[in-house]
Amino acid sequence: MAFQAKFSARKALCVAAITLAGLTISLNAKAGTTIDVLVGNKNNFGFADCTDTGTCPDLVNPSIDNRTPAEMAATNGAQFTDVYSALFPGEGPNTTFSGDVIFSFAGTLTDGTISIATGDFQSDAFGPFSASIDGTSVPFSFADGRFVTAIHTFTLTASELAVANSQGFVDLNLNRNGSTDFVAFDWFELNGDTGTAATPEPSSLALLGCALAGLGLLSMRSKRFVSTLA
Repeated sequence: MAFQAKFSARKALCVAAITLAGLTISLNAKAGTTIDVLVGNKNNFGFADCTDTGTCPDLVNPSIDNRTPAEMAATNGAQFTDVYSALFPGEGPNTTFSGDVIFSFAGTLTDGTISIATGDFQSDAFGPFSASIDGTSVPFSFADGRFVTAIHTFTLTASELAVANSQGFVDLNLNRNGSTDFVAFDWFELNGDTGTAATPEPSSLALLGCALAGLGLLSMRSKRFVSTLA
């Protein structure tokens, strides 16, 4: 009876050690990094008296270009920020009706949201843009109102995350799609978490190995004890 009690206690300790080691390894594997990828800059559309959530009465002339030299030379979508109107040849500095906003990242993106600071969207009156995230169509119709600025957010779906991870970036494609809406973008931003298939720490593996070995040894001793009683 005394042996059985000791065996049960030691077995319980081994099982607890295995559970602890497994939990530690699991937590390490899930550890990731928060990412923040900003395209453009947060300078209120290039005006001193505008905000990203409020109004911007300066968005009145559809040929405004408040871009920095870096934004003008950008190819990741920053070239579409701080202008009015955006993606509207003849009504702004851009010469294309469509374009891609690219958010590059490292690691495996496990979740993410795209936030966009917009100005003067009146899709209800002038028609919506069309848009897609990693090839998946998303609605891009905002009836914000004249001079109104707002931040709109999109949560990435599992399929969008899968495509993003396969290519190492999130691609937001925007297309004017016949809309006559004069609009502005201040910035585009990707926020999310990257999880890594982390290699378990040596200490965690050692703890797990020790616990398994101990459990195996206890099992062998138990069998021997039982055989001596038979």
